[in-house]
Order: sequence, then C-alpha cells, then structure tokens
Amino acid sequence: MSLLDAHNSTVRDQRGYDGVTDAIGDLSAPYCRERFTFTDSAAALAAATPADPLVSVGISPTGDPHVGTLGQLESAVAFQEAGFDVQAVLADQVVYNARGGSLSPLTALAERYAAFLRERGFEPRDGDLVIQSESFDIFSTAFRLAPDYDPDAESGEDSGDEEEDHEPTAFEEALAAAYEGVETPGDASAFSEQCCGLLLAADTVSPLESDEYERILLVLGADNVGLGSHVNDLRAAVDVAGSVVGLYSHLVPGIDDTPKMSKSIPGSSIHLGMAPDEVRERVLRAVLLAVARRGHGLTPGIRRVRAGPARSTPTTWPEPPSSGNKLAEQPPRASFITVTVAVDPISSRGSKVYTRT
Repeated sequence: MSLLDAHNSTVRDQRGYDGVTDAIGDLSAPYCRERFTFTDSAAALAAATPADPLVSVGISPTGDPHVGTLGQLESAVAFQEAGFDVQAVLADQVVYNARGGSLSPLTALAERYAAFLRERGFEPRDGDLVIQSESFDIFSTAFRLAPDYDPDAESGEDSGDEEEDHEPTAFEEALAAAYEGVETPGDASAFSEQCCGLLLAADTVSPLESDEYERILLVLGADNVGLGSHVNDLRAAVDVAGSVVGLYSHLVPGIDDTPKMSKSIPGSSIHLGMAPDEVRERVLRAVLLAVARRGHGLTPGIRRVRAGPARSTPTTWPEPPSSGNKLAEQPPRASFITVTVAVDPISSRGSKVYTRT
C-alpha cells in the first residue's frame, strides 16, 4: 500500500472521518469516489443540492499549476456543471503574507489562474471567482474572526485534545520532512505568517455572512486533515450562522519519491510550465522506476501516458502579461501532450496535463 493510500485509510479508520462513496448532487458516485477520499460529514454530502451548499475551492498561486492543482480546478468546474454555486478563491494575499516580497507579481499570477479557470469552463456568474487581495468581504470577515482565532490551535471538531493524540501518518511525516528541506525565500514576519490561517478561514466563512447559504462545502487536499472542522469551530465561535464541511481530495503522488506533487517541493511535479520533452522524461522515469521496483505493472500514481492529437481549442497555461497585472489575450495553441495521472489506484481516470508543442 502506498503512503497516500495508507494515509487516507488511517484518517478514515482512526480519526473519525467518513469515506466518500455516494453521489454528491448530480456528481456521480464513481466520479466522487475517484476524486475525493474522505469528508467531515457523509450526511452533509448526501443532503447537498444545487441550492445549498456553496462549494468553495482555494488555490495558492505560487507557480505553474501541476497535476494536483489541475484536479482542484477540475473539481470547481465539475461542481458548477452539476448545478452548484462555486466560489474559487485565488489566494495571492496568503502567499504574500507567508513569504513577503512584492504582492504585484502574485496578483498577476492569480490573474493568470483566473483566465485559465475561465478557459477550462468556469463561469464566475454561477458563483464567484475571487482574487483574494482584491476582496473587501474577505478582509472584513478576517477582522471579525480575529478575536477568536488562535494560530496554534489544533483542528478537530468536538475533539478537544483528542486530535493531538493521533500519531502522524508516514505520509504526513514524509511531507513535513520534504517541506523542511526546502528553503523558501522571503522576509515575512512571524505575525504575517500567522495571518495566513486567518485569511484561509475568512475565505470560507465570508459567504455565510450574506445569509444566502446555510452551508459551505470546503474542497481541500487530503493533506489538510482537520482544516474544515477547525474553520467550522471558528465560525461558531463568532456566531456566524451556518456550517462548514470539509471534503478532502485525493492527492497525486510526487515524482522521484516525493510524497506528493507540490509547487513548493522542487522536482516533485509535472506542471504546465514544462516543455513536452520534459513531461515525457519525468513520467517515463517514474514508470521505469516503478517497474524496476515492483517487477510488473505500474504504481497507483502513474497509469498511462499517451500523445494526444491536435484539437481546435487546446487548454493552455497563459503566458505572463508583458505589463501590468491584467492578462493579455493569448493565441490558441495547436497541439498537446496528455499525461493521465490516476488519483485513485483503482481508477484509470485522472487529471490531464496539456503542454504546448
């Protein structure tokens, strides 16, 4: 069993999270099992309709989107196509608070993500597409949450200190070690870094203050165990009506024995900034390593690799604008390479990476 599979099983079996087995609204049960691994509340998922909840997906614009990032973006589009209102938050302010430096290039990158999401089919009128640093509502909610926000608090709904008693999974230990080994340039103060969690909570709680929704379905990666219930506890502490339910996505295994694909871990990912030859080399290297280790088949992470034919409307990662923060129109691309990476070891479906040739 892989580190990720063992992590997901442990969270479901020992930490009180529900598995995702059934449909969510009009999203089919097979799709939901493939895309998501556990949730704070299976009952809340069963009760979900397009009228309520609001689905919230957050992306930190720290670099070119990798396969795992594409999965999150695809989830936002899929929920919207199933009739749900979806909020997509591009968290440039969180990255700025974590690293310092200049905000303007982060906002420019968030604009590129916004353009990419629209190209993928996201419709801002059926929810919201938010550049975090430009949202008055998010900052207003952050100040409302601040008196009860404890950056050192452990997550876990109704768990008290119980959550602290859980031993980290092997995946969590490996991921922590990988992050510790990365030197992230930046000059942010400790206080600024502590504000990141507050902003992430404000992203989620802010829509509840309008009284338009009774519940937020917060879509996260499976490495963010407990964040949904932690945000819900903070919401309750400041008497904002409603609830927050975490829905945790399968993660994509990293390249070269890294725990997961991450924009912050060098060499761990396949991303849209790569040339086609580099994509081929990384995928084939992972496949050959798997074959050498196991003697047969492929690992759960990499299921198949194929070259795709040209299509009239290829998905492309926009080039940086030449000036300013707004994205200039980009010419269409003519061809692509498709890399299918399964996020569920029993499924051959996965996220597709399109890179221009």
